[in-house]
Amino acid sequence: MRVGSTQHDVGICLLDADGAVLEFDADFARIVELPWASVSVGRVLSELVRWAPPLPLPSGAATSVQQDLGDARVELVIRTATTGPVAYCVSAERKHTETVLARQLRVARQTLDSVIEASPLAILTVDERQRVVMWNRAAERTFGWTREEILGRPYPLVPEDERPEFEELFDKVVLRGSGFTGVESTRLRKDGSRVETRMHTAPLRDAEERVTGAMAMLEDLTKTRLLEEKVRHSQKMEAVGRLAGGIAHDFNNLLTVVFGAGELLSLDRTLSPSSRERVSEILGVAQSARELVAQLMTFSRRQVVRPQVIDLNERLRESGKLLRRLIGHDITLEFDVPDIPAWVRLDPSQLDQVLVNLAVNAADAMPQGGFLRYSSSVRELSVAAEPLAAGRYACLEVRDSGTGIAADILPQIFEPFFTTKGAGSGTGLGLANVYGVARQSGGNVEVESEAGRGACFRVHLPLVRRPLTRTHSGPHAVPRGSENILLVEDNAGVRVTMTKTLQALGYTVTAACDGVEALELFDAGLAVDLVLTDLSMPRMGGAEMAKRLAAQLAERLAEPSGAQPKGLPVMFMSGNLDVEDLRAQVEQGRAKFLQKPVSLRDLSQAVREVLDGLQLVHASVGP
Repeated sequence: MRVGSTQHDVGICLLDADGAVLEFDADFARIVELPWASVSVGRVLSELVRWAPPLPLPSGAATSVQQDLGDARVELVIRTATTGPVAYCVSAERKHTETVLARQLRVARQTLDSVIEASPLAILTVDERQRVVMWNRAAERTFGWTREEILGRPYPLVPEDERPEFEELFDKVVLRGSGFTGVESTRLRKDGSRVETRMHTAPLRDAEERVTGAMAMLEDLTKTRLLEEKVRHSQKMEAVGRLAGGIAHDFNNLLTVVFGAGELLSLDRTLSPSSRERVSEILGVAQSARELVAQLMTFSRRQVVRPQVIDLNERLRESGKLLRRLIGHDITLEFDVPDIPAWVRLDPSQLDQVLVNLAVNAADAMPQGGFLRYSSSVRELSVAAEPLAAGRYACLEVRDSGTGIAADILPQIFEPFFTTKGAGSGTGLGLANVYGVARQSGGNVEVESEAGRGACFRVHLPLVRRPLTRTHSGPHAVPRGSENILLVEDNAGVRVTMTKTLQALGYTVTAACDGVEALELFDAGLAVDLVLTDLSMPRMGGAEMAKRLAAQLAERLAEPSGAQPKGLPVMFMSGNLDVEDLRAQVEQGRAKFLQKPVSLRDLSQAVREVLDGLQLVHASVGP
């Protein structure tokens, strides 16, 4: 048997009973890439072509296999034969159904199509006549047109007022073959609404490098703009908070003088009844101003809070009578509060402020009456939702049927001093106070409202574990003493008033204008039982002075055995507790702090508590 030598797409090879090569034609050698006949004849086919199928059984069916070789797919078939020494006939056929290159191109195209379809960005292509050629799923979601509606149609996204700018950019891409990236512009949706986009484009070219159209990726900036607005609002609120904290600090110093002078006058037994009445009026107005400043401090998150673990639901139930008196009888007050406790950690007085401010805000929105509902629930966040971390929260919901809040003023309602009421009808601090309490307690406040459809406020507070049972001491009378006190205060008016107040309580007082002068007095041999110091002072503040004083006393009084004496007790006071380490200690009950303005009763009780060792605070702000 002779095998022909003309080149074909099918080649033949003959094998003996052991599968060794007897003879093969040139087409077979070319197709399966065999070595020359001189080195191939006599060798087993499976050694020469390792991907060859096994030999079939003598009376069995043919065996076959396909393999990609070069740019073609080859099928190898082995059949039995009975011609002399020839036991098997092997055929090798080159398949032309799909070349390797074509298949690779197909896979690459499928991959590209998958990427385009899965992209969150709207991706589209247009030809040189601005007809839409390709339109992915994100483009359908963003602009509203389906593929069937838009393919082959003129590009419909450009508003008429932006057409000249678009034509200029399109010419840049198509005529000059130069793409662009990061250009922000407005595009139209199917319903006629506009969407802000950020565009990235590139020219499309054919095999001859001629520009045939343009590809564009359009990023919907709606969520980005909302996030940017939240960041700007947060920064604005933080800046206003810092301003409010600074103003409150200065006012607290002024009120300290007013309170001190007024209470010193009230101790004068020679005052006539009419004069005593005027002093009482002065102190009453000062107290109102104090409460107003406290709201500013709460908004700025600089008020010193003494949080407790309380049951939000119990507090809600107990607040019913108070809230009823606030809102009037033409408003229906409802409570939907579960019996299961919702333990949260915050200052009880601050929670009362939140409940009252939301009630007053709702009542003002219902001049003709309506309903006001307080409810609570538990909400669990599996993932963080800025500004709330993941976790479990008690949700206080306050819903009313009032006039609602217009969309244009909704972003401003938590800003201090913002109010829609007439002059003299409100301070504009109620909702700012609610916001400040929520954020200071690790939570947040949300609002839903439309003009004419009422409002719903949701205050989220982190849930905590149930507290241990504690006993509370009762109120004390105004106590006095005879110990020596060093008063450190930079404000002259506050320093004089506080000195006179302490002296009226029986104490011997030495005054210093700042931390530097206080240390100089100690260096000169001053001995006192208590240091009462302001925090913010020129040259050296109270916290730094306390640290240095502790070091001086330890060095001066250290015993030969190396034992350290107890530090001199230090009590801090300020209108603005802005030392973070000290704030943490105060809120944990490990340091004594007086919030200005200080009343006579608060000052007398705090001084005695420290001197009597009830809350001894060493001269250190470290843990």
